Amino acid sequence: MSKVIGSLLLALSISLFCIGNLYAGGLSSHFVEEKMDDLKPGKSYSVKEVTKRALSIENTTTDVTFDIEITTEKPVDYNLVPGYEPIPDLSWVKIERNYFKDIGPGGSAETDMTITIPDSKEYYGKKYQVYIYSHTAGQATFRVGIMGRLLLNTAPSSK
Repeated sequence: MSKVIGSLLLALSISLFCIGNLYAGGLSSHFVEEKMDDLKPGKSYSVKEVTKRALSIENTTTDVTFDIEITTEKPVDYNLVPGYEPIPDLSWVKIERNYFKDIGPGGSAETDMTITIPDSKEYYGKKYQVYIYSHTAGQATFRVGIMGRLLLNTAPSSK
């Protein structure tokens, strides 16, 4: 019996090793966490202009081409940075271009985002968090994704 279990474990280990090596790589980005301060409700802000960093996603595979999709997501409470709350409305974040076709090995996709917080007194002096989720899409052979987060700090008052 132990010989059978040992053989099965060896076969499973070899299979996992081969699968892992077959699709080495995935997605990479330097856009991990970006903070934007003193945002005035009622105005629009380019993330690229404010942070000096565009959202860039790289295909780190050596031989796989896939599509990349970028979406926004609200964080769940246990993933919030202390002092921040989930962004009230995902429509405050507009992704300039959110779908890229046929990104080949070593290729990349780059886009900007615009943040617009509605002009209302209730949004002053707040700290909001939103996730930017970049992932393979379309007919991808395998699915991988990475999360970056934006920390949005609004101006303390309308003055």
